[in-house]
Amino acid sequence: MIRGIYTAAAALRAAAIHQGRLAQNLANLETTGFKQVLTAREAYELQRLGLHRLGDSVRLGTVGGLESGLLVPPAIVDFSQGDMKVTERPLDVAIEGPGFFRVQTPEGERYTRDGSFHRDAQGRLVTGDGYFVLGDDGQPITLPPGLLTIGRQGTLYVDGVQVGQLGLATFPDLAALVPESGNLFRGEGAQPMDPATIQVRQGYLEGSNVDENAQVVEMMRILRLYEASQRSLQVQDNTLREALNVGSVT
Repeated sequence: MIRGIYTAAAALRAAAIHQGRLAQNLANLETTGFKQVLTAREAYELQRLGLHRLGDSVRLGTVGGLESGLLVPPAIVDFSQGDMKVTERPLDVAIEGPGFFRVQTPEGERYTRDGSFHRDAQGRLVTGDGYFVLGDDGQPITLPPGLLTIGRQGTLYVDGVQVGQLGLATFPDLAALVPESGNLFRGEGAQPMDPATIQVRQGYLEGSNVDENAQVVEMMRILRLYEASQRSLQVQDNTLREALNVGSVT
């Protein structure tokens, strides 16, 4: 009976975790280059197919030596391509296909798909949060005054003169990337991209890959699971109360 209470409570917590992930996806529906976290149903399917380790999951609750039987898969990021949006801003850049922009933060090098760049007061190329955009040499990119043109392979030209090359990275194992705040990722094993495989588009931004309809449907499903677990917890609580009353002395 106590085990049933713990299991129902763990199910409530699991549903709350999933709802939090879905809410984060929906909150970033219009965030440039945002990559959604897979829904619970998709994450469980990957786990069933053995495409990520069971040990990566969060186990919710034990009762003595018994487990509650509930696992929450880790936050698995969907790196599929978002829609391309035309902006016609010369400092907006989108990556077609794989790859990440390299940026320098106070915590070290990070990676992003958000190519909404700006020039700072010193002419350096920076992200919307003010982080330096790195070139292929790993150094911040400085742009002289003039008309900026960015080639399909990420080559930077000002008034027709080459002034640098965007630093783009790829990862053999995208599962090793960890999402951080500010639409950034951190990870080990970054490799420079072959210039022949780079496809960037100036005057475009990559939109979020969040499917709004799928997120809302999943939120409703998780809500029903939450309500069912809540009713189960109430039944277990009432049953325990009645059992205690049977043994009480009046």
